[in-house]
Amino acid sequence: MSSFENYGAEVSFSLDPDTARLLVTACGEYRMTLEHLSVAAGKLSWVGGFGTLESGRALQVKFEEKAVGGPDALVDVLASHIAVVEAMQAQFQACIDNALDQESSNVSTLRSIDQPN
Repeated sequence: MSSFENYGAEVSFSLDPDTARLLVTACGEYRMTLEHLSVAAGKLSWVGGFGTLESGRALQVKFEEKAVGGPDALVDVLASHIAVVEAMQAQFQACIDNALDQESSNVSTLRSIDQPN
């Protein structure tokens, strides 16, 4: 039960179609940024310059796994962020589609009403 239900209030969500369009665009731009970052992070699957000592090699593997292949690797985190942004974009687009469908329905209803002579 939400805190609003304790007060007997109804909670609803609505989104202006123009605002939704801006959000769809922003999500698309953010998704592209995340995808570029993911490609760049994928290139970090091999890093050098740590030398030949065993401690240097261990540090190299640690850094490589932070980017790709390890637990909570950057490419995996970015992929989950991309999925969330795509879901948000789809929801905002659904708001636009619903608003357009409702508008079309309203226009049809109004056109079907007989006008007095």
